[in-house]
Amino acid sequence: MISDPYKVLGVSPTASSEEITKAYRQLAKKYHPDLNPGDAEAARKMSEINAAYEQIKSGNVSPNSSSGGYGGQSPYGNGNNSSGEEDPFGGGFNPFGGFDPFGGFGPFGNSRQQYSEFEPVKSYLRAGYYEEALNVLANITGKSAEWYYYSAIANAGIGNKITALTHAKTAVQMEPDNPEYQRVLDQIQNGGRVYQQQSQNFGMPVINISNLCITCCFAQMCCIFCGRSC
Repeated sequence: MISDPYKVLGVSPTASSEEITKAYRQLAKKYHPDLNPGDAEAARKMSEINAAYEQIKSGNVSPNSSSGGYGGQSPYGNGNNSSGEEDPFGGGFNPFGGFDPFGGFGPFGNSRQQYSEFEPVKSYLRAGYYEEALNVLANITGKSAEWYYYSAIANAGIGNKITALTHAKTAVQMEPDNPEYQRVLDQIQNGGRVYQQQSQNFGMPVINISNLCITCCFAQMCCIFCGRSC
């Protein structure tokens, strides 16, 4: 456990969840392995940043961290996705929590220290950089169910509903017994809300697939009535 995760992120222990997330994103952008190829120190720093961020979110922080703070309480709440974290899909399921795709338990390994070719994808998704996540996925050979799962989330994040739906279906077809894949598919099929971050609590904007479709149709109608080609 990191003795002072707030110091690692460069924030005050009284910082809000939005401030902590902003600091994390800035550091992730700076030290991400994809932006620092072959730099072992940057990789080590990125690992430390991820660990600090997760530690703060989980509430597993020493009361003495930075000489104050929340007294062990996370500004994100109890940090336990299975019992309290707000659902980013609005339907009882958080693809970024519970069976955590960014480490921890679930279909993605049982150790936060375990590195895989999907680590850069996870970091980009956590930071809300969906285009970058898709770029990394494009360079990964051998498309597994996990690959399609991440691709579905990333494509949903940038509004590519058709691709997101197709890839979510493929993930489920390849691993039909994986409840996480099935729930993501259900949410996309039902036009559920997909967040650009782990939770609405983190202060990130919302993408509503249903509203996106309505907006596109309205734009097309305007073009028709105005006599312009869209």
